[in-house]
Amino acid sequence: MNPTFQLALGVVLVVAGAVLALAFSDTELFWFQGRPFGLVLAIVGAIDLAEAFSRRRRT
Repeated sequence: MNPTFQLALGVVLVVAGAVLALAFSDTELFWFQGRPFGLVLAIVGAIDLAEAFSRRRRT
């Protein structure tokens, strides 16, 4: 995956997860509630960002 795209995707996931967890915590998305789903998105985005930064340091 392109490192710039991976960084952008990680940032988007973290921001979307934070907005969903903080602003729409009681909203239901199909069978998901807003806060847990937002936290999962933010965690996946943070893992993606950490992986992108570790790849940049190796090269």
